[in-house]
Amino acid sequence: MIVRQRFSGAGRLCLLAGVALVAGALLFGHPLPALAGGFALGLLLFTAPGGRALERLRFLRLPPARLVEDEERVLDLEYAFAASLAPLGVVLRAAGPAAALEGATPALLPTLHGRLPILLRAQKRGRHDRISFEVQLRGAFGFRARTAQFEVPTDLWVLPRPRALRERVLEQMLALRPWGFERPQPAGPGDGEFYALREWRPGDAERRVHPRLSARRGRKVLRLFRGEAPPVVHLVVDLRFARDGRSFGRVDFDEAMRFAAGLTRSLLQRSIPLSLTLIEAAGARLACPAGCRDLHRFLGELALAKALPAKNAPDVPPLPAQTLVGRKVVLHLGLVDDASAPVEWLAIRVGAQRYFQLLDAQLGPPAVAGARHGA
Repeated sequence: MIVRQRFSGAGRLCLLAGVALVAGALLFGHPLPALAGGFALGLLLFTAPGGRALERLRFLRLPPARLVEDEERVLDLEYAFAASLAPLGVVLRAAGPAAALEGATPALLPTLHGRLPILLRAQKRGRHDRISFEVQLRGAFGFRARTAQFEVPTDLWVLPRPRALRERVLEQMLALRPWGFERPQPAGPGDGEFYALREWRPGDAERRVHPRLSARRGRKVLRLFRGEAPPVVHLVVDLRFARDGRSFGRVDFDEAMRFAAGLTRSLLQRSIPLSLTLIEAAGARLACPAGCRDLHRFLGELALAKALPAKNAPDVPPLPAQTLVGRKVVLHLGLVDDASAPVEWLAIRVGAQRYFQLLDAQLGPPAVAGARHGA
């Protein structure tokens, strides 16, 4: 812990004003300046932080949390303060890089186990086990401020923020619309067996709406049958990039993870079975099987993903056996040659025309900035 003491600008002005009032009382003999100066100096002395206040302060931990990038949440910071007098004017600040932190209290109560609410805003994608922040004690008018740096253990997951996608373009590329909606409602065994429920989307047949469940939820809910089950989609994220490539740096990689998160969220919202495979230095690893429906598990795997420099390799390495059946989408950073990819693969390169075609039209500025990287 590093403690440093300094006088703020407001503290210097208040000190000069107090000296001027005392000097005026001595010169003119009027009691009002003496009373005002004595009150100001007494207030400053009473509220001035003690020399050992920060040395006795201990921050225990910040509770574990999972936040999406730029998400804000109020958390309780646990602390211990073994002293008889409470420090006044406590301010907490942290600018990152993992997260931005803000908190303040007029008095920090002496206790062996206390909690201080702070506002935390996630910034850097990944998993962080420690957060550093600055604690400042201030007297009246900011006089005689003391500052110290603290570090607290935590388990903070900053998940990639899912990008908004053009759902209709995604639907056309992957042919995600279940077949059979134009036919009469099936009944009986086999293909007519009930499969699942999902929310109604524009273009769906009204006769497939479940009346009672829709009235209960307050929105239209559609029935799916066994023959209309959506296909399985295997999303493969290639973490490799060319070692000598100039187009794909850290910013592009984080943007690729946000795009993968957007694909994952869109497919899970459509009740489409989805698996996630990561191509790492040791080969392909199945991170999430097709039966997983937990969005946070997918985002957690993408949060821990790191870019891997590698030599040029035009093909995709062998994939797990679970990905042999179903639709396949590979998201890469330019290392995979789209022309040499298998026909059943939908290869999406970050910065390419197909990539921007899938992005929401309202997100124009990021797409224009990324267009410099080329297709």
